[in-house]
Parts: sequence; C-alpha cells; structure tokens
Amino acid sequence: MSTTAVPREQAGSNQPPRLVPWAGLAAMIGGLLGIVYFPFHAVAFFATSTEHESGWVIAWSDAFRDLAAPLFAFASPEEVHTTYARLAVFVLTGFTVGLVALHSRQAAMGGRVERWGYRFTLVGMVALIASVIADFWLGGFDWVFLVLEVPALLLLTVGSPLFGLGTLRARVAPPLGAWLLATGVFPGMFLLIFATGHLSGGLLMLDLAWVVLGYDLWQRRSAAPGAQADAG
Repeated sequence: MSTTAVPREQAGSNQPPRLVPWAGLAAMIGGLLGIVYFPFHAVAFFATSTEHESGWVIAWSDAFRDLAAPLFAFASPEEVHTTYARLAVFVLTGFTVGLVALHSRQAAMGGRVERWGYRFTLVGMVALIASVIADFWLGGFDWVFLVLEVPALLLLTVGSPLFGLGTLRARVAPPLGAWLLATGVFPGMFLLIFATGHLSGGLLMLDLAWVVLGYDLWQRRSAAPGAQADAG
C-alpha cells in the first residue's frame, strides 16, 4: 500500500487558494500604510495633547511638522488628528485579513501554540479595530480605552508572540516576518512607544511584519488553481 506525500506547506492550506494572495495584498498594504501614516497620526496627536513629551520626541515631531506643514493645516488640530487616526482602521483590517489567511495555511503545522496565538491575536485585533471605530468614526466614548483598547493590547501582548513562534514552527512563512510577529508587541511595541511617543509608532514592527508576510502570501498567486491547472 503506497501513500502520496503531501508537501508540508500545502497540508496547512485550508483557505481557497484564490483568496490567500488577495489577503496577503491587503496585509501588505496595511503594513505599508501603517509605516507611512504613523508620523502624521503621532504629530497630529501631539498638537492636541497637553502632556509633556521627551526631548527626542519633541525633536523628531517638530522636524516632521515643519517638513509636512500643509498636511497639518487643513483644519483645526482636533479635526486633523481625527482624520489621520481614522486611517488606523485600514491598517488593522489589513493585519487581521493577513492573520486569518496565514493561519489557514499553517494551522496544521503550527501546533497548539500557533492556534492559541491566533485566537488571542484575532480577538485583540477585532477589539482594537472596534476601539478605533468607536473613538474616531462614531464620535468617541469615555469607556473605549478601558473596555476595548486596554484588553486588546493585553491580548496582543500574549497572542502575537505565540502566533509568531507558531509561525516559526510551521515553516510556511518567511522567518523574518515570524520573528517580527514574535517580538513586535513584546518587547517591540513598548520600546517603540517609548521611542516615538505614540501607539502608531509602537506598531512599526508589526507593520514591517505584515509587509513581509503579506508579500509572501501575495506572491503565491502563481499557485492559484488556474495556474496549477495550466502547469498540469
């Protein structure tokens, strides 16, 4: 009795192959948008904040504000901040779509660590998206920070390292992307928030992670059913 070996990479692909590349493209765009929009969101926030920032944060934010001055002068500081803050929905949605797609490809090989990391991270991402929508699209609510944002960040602090380690174990995605996931929230996010002064800056390692992982998923479009049929 003979058995046909199934490639390790294909064994974990439960999602329709046609959808995986597009999910990767969404994740890659989300990561790129996160990198580009971060200084705009952060500087717009500083203009509305009464908190005293560190000398380094003041230095880089003042330099960026001078460089992109017209892009901060189209409305009041509060309206400018709200405009840029709303972009976070698109960044986080890209991450979430990429997360689901990557999990669908590697769940069978990532083990229990990957699955629990996926669950924590998915719930955390959904809660963080909900917090942005409630705060900046629906007018803001006093309870958003404690009810949505804090639990979301706690879930990501646990989930992202686990999912990153599971991704390394599965050996389906690029190791660089997996390591960025594993370290991008803890300690990466906390160190980057300290360095940049804002949460959008704290997510830069996750932005890079999903650029890498999203591109890897996107470039697999050549393995979609149509391409496989042609090859056969």
